[in-house]
Amino acid sequence: MSNTSSPSYWTYKASAINRYFPVPLLILGTFGNILNNILIFARKTLRKNSCVQYLLSSSIVSVFTLYIGLMSRLLNGYNLDYTSYSSTLCKIRYFISYLCLYCTSWFITLGCFDRFCSSSVSVFLRNFCKQKIVYRAISAVIILGCFIFAETIYCFNNGNFNSVASCYTISVQCQVIDGLLLMIFYTTIPIVLMITFDFLTLKNIRQSRRQVRSVKTEQILDTSMIQNVSSKANTKIRKKDLQIITMLLVQVGTIIIFSSPMGFYKFYASLTAHTEKSLQHKEIENFVAQFVILITYINNSMMFFIYTLTGHIFRQELFKLIFK
Repeated sequence: MSNTSSPSYWTYKASAINRYFPVPLLILGTFGNILNNILIFARKTLRKNSCVQYLLSSSIVSVFTLYIGLMSRLLNGYNLDYTSYSSTLCKIRYFISYLCLYCTSWFITLGCFDRFCSSSVSVFLRNFCKQKIVYRAISAVIILGCFIFAETIYCFNNGNFNSVASCYTISVQCQVIDGLLLMIFYTTIPIVLMITFDFLTLKNIRQSRRQVRSVKTEQILDTSMIQNVSSKANTKIRKKDLQIITMLLVQVGTIIIFSSPMGFYKFYASLTAHTEKSLQHKEIENFVAQFVILITYINNSMMFFIYTLTGHIFRQELFKLIFK
């Protein structure tokens, strides 16, 4: 029998990607989130923007996401997984990891909602862009996440459910519930809302530009005044809001690309939880699970590079920070 068909082959591959894949993500994520995103978004010129508050919160949580989620996997690649020695650490690891992943996804979703509100002609919707609303929304997301993923305190333990992993769900029912909760609240609902709010934001921008053109056409006598007002409005949209919207659109694209595979895997795992599987099949699934979970952390590692490439205002603040 070849090595590729032996049960230990996939276990070795899972250990290998846990050993090497997290290192560049930790380095890039630490540099991007701590040294750049947090320092740049906290600058006076940006921190007053309500959407930037969501991006700043996402960057802060991403630091915890990377070190709690990736560090344990890196140690697991060297058979030094601390959660295999303590049931309490096993539960805490999954609870905090899930909560942090959930928060980063929902903070970006709230950022998309904020841009939709700020681009609307409705005064009621624009009121959602106030700072006090931002703080309440962030607090609500964290509290709700604690309730959603409280199941990890009960469902995860060491050496249960005949699993190839040392820290895993204690029963089939827990595996199904855990997979569905993560799929629904981390990938499915946030991604659908992100796409929806981004579409509505672009629609609002197009409508506002049409209104500016119609006002210009109808009030020709006041051409100089209208041009001045519309020029200021367009400049405001292009130079700040539109740049932040562009940054969010690209961020949403990366979330869809790198988070969706884990959602699909969790859905598959929930559907096949009651199916009898051989040890080799379980090890193959474990390898796939390790891979799709690891690529999810690319979202938390690459934020800085996405914002630098897509946001001129972000690059300006970066240069001011470096050359001040």
